[in-house]
Amino acid sequence: MSIFQTNRFVRFLRNYGPIPTNDNLFDEVIQRTLLRERIAPITLPVQFRDEILANLKSADPVSEILTGTAGDGKTYCCRSVWLACGGSETEWNGKSTVKTVSFDGRELIVIKDLSELAAEVSAPLLTRMAECVTSSDATTLFLVAANHGQLLEKLKATPKSAATIAMTQAVEATLVGDAVAPGVRLSLRDMSQAPAADMIGRVIEAMTNHPDWAQCEGCQAAGAGKCPIQENRDRIRGLADGDLLHRRLRALIMLSEQNGVHFPVRQLLMLAANLILGHPDCRDGLMTCADVPELAIKGTFDRASVFRNIFGENLPARRTEKIDLFRKLNAFGIGSEASRRVDNVLVYGADDPALAAAYGELVLNDPIYGGTSSYRRGQQDYLEGADTDARDEFLKMLRVQRQRVFFTLPDDRAEALSLWDLTIFRSGGLFLQVADLLAAKKTLPRNVLPVQVRGLNRIFTGMLLQTHDDLVLATSGSYSQSKTSPLLDEMISVPRKGGQKVELVANDTGGMVLEVRLSRGDDPGPIRLPLTPTRFEFLVRVSDGALPSSFSLECHEDLLAFKAKLLTATERERFLAADGDDETADDELVLQFIELDGEGQAAVRRVTVRL
Repeated sequence: MSIFQTNRFVRFLRNYGPIPTNDNLFDEVIQRTLLRERIAPITLPVQFRDEILANLKSADPVSEILTGTAGDGKTYCCRSVWLACGGSETEWNGKSTVKTVSFDGRELIVIKDLSELAAEVSAPLLTRMAECVTSSDATTLFLVAANHGQLLEKLKATPKSAATIAMTQAVEATLVGDAVAPGVRLSLRDMSQAPAADMIGRVIEAMTNHPDWAQCEGCQAAGAGKCPIQENRDRIRGLADGDLLHRRLRALIMLSEQNGVHFPVRQLLMLAANLILGHPDCRDGLMTCADVPELAIKGTFDRASVFRNIFGENLPARRTEKIDLFRKLNAFGIGSEASRRVDNVLVYGADDPALAAAYGELVLNDPIYGGTSSYRRGQQDYLEGADTDARDEFLKMLRVQRQRVFFTLPDDRAEALSLWDLTIFRSGGLFLQVADLLAAKKTLPRNVLPVQVRGLNRIFTGMLLQTHDDLVLATSGSYSQSKTSPLLDEMISVPRKGGQKVELVANDTGGMVLEVRLSRGDDPGPIRLPLTPTRFEFLVRVSDGALPSSFSLECHEDLLAFKAKLLTATERERFLAADGDDETADDELVLQFIELDGEGQAAVRRVTVRL
């Protein structure tokens, strides 16, 4: 007789997933659930905790504001600081949003969530806080958690006084990156600035290595391939692939962040839970221990594929589209985008001797989510010209296999099989490689900067230039954003020459910036273009011959705006360099037209116009 067990932790974990009542995503509810279910908490690193405690316990402390987007862990951080300052767990779990604790002869007032307070409650609290932060008295300190918008809204609704105005101005200045004004004893920390690409590994580790997984010991389904919950847990732990899935997932999140897309910790917890428990045939698309025997009888373990769950495909399409997390990940188009080399292996590998080795490695070596009997049967039907329904069903399976291959293709095969062609960011891998090299101050591959410069030249001129040793700055005779610009304004040397230089440099967020230096004398600093993955991809495609509007009209407009900045800067340089040695007659105008030579390089033809 089979012995199936129920793990309370799995039931608890399910509530982190994308279900209507995902209460476990709120710190206020977690503690009560843990006590009721007798489960150890999922412990994550607390961003800013040590810094805040060091400040509060210093000789000259200041009040703290924690801001960010919903789900960044502000309340979780406040709770950790509260406990470290001597506050009790019981009092924290009470209904009040405002907590007070005494420590080291000081009073700490903690506001767990400013947005929960009505105006008549928040106004006097913020007024008192303003009086404290604008005085020299450090005996009363505040720790406030507030979302970006709510923080400013509450501050502006507070009755005006010299203290509240000073605190509001200090907060506004800090939010845009300026320093807090002297005389305001306040520190503002933005939790949305923490890189989610680093946090996802910690979330996965905390969830998959939780001590309550020990409850599965002795379960009949706990063996390899017998329980999809344990199978998915093992997959994301990286026991068999050397953490490959985790690294590829981290790469996607990093690219998203470089494009300005933020993943709060709450969404990372949801993602990790969905990876482990996702299955479209279960209630709310998430498995429990009780579902495993029935799934075994139906033979549908393969539908629990962790690779589908990354994109929320265990949920109905209408639900996936409404969940911000999955909209962000599905923006990469993985599954819909195709790599011809990968598709050849997935479709023809079983019958083509030349592809047999790759087919065995990429498909047959994974009998649970890869070379399943249903996939091989659908593949055969497709190749034999099955009816439309069977063909459509196989194409759905092919989509899932592309997703799986993206997260399992070994690094040493990635370039040969064009791994990143499985995403809309075909240069995504190159972007990450360049960002890492820049951060480490190492030499870049030779073709990287030339490709970016060639793409810029084609956008700046509207011509299929091959030039990459100079940045060709051209106009159409005015400062309009014309698509074709035949009149040369300046040829800016890419290698350092006469004060000019074009280079890629690292930025503070792990990405890169393209810098153009023009100065021949007094250096005003470089003109900078942040290269997001989207802009990087755009320039690569334009360099390869794509039309600018075929990928991103927004990118095209951004780069024309960058061109306008360069035109202004070159005009300034010429004005500063003017020394009266202009040999052009007063009744003449010299125009420089850009032409293409036989190799596609920019050539200049001077035309003198008599006025």
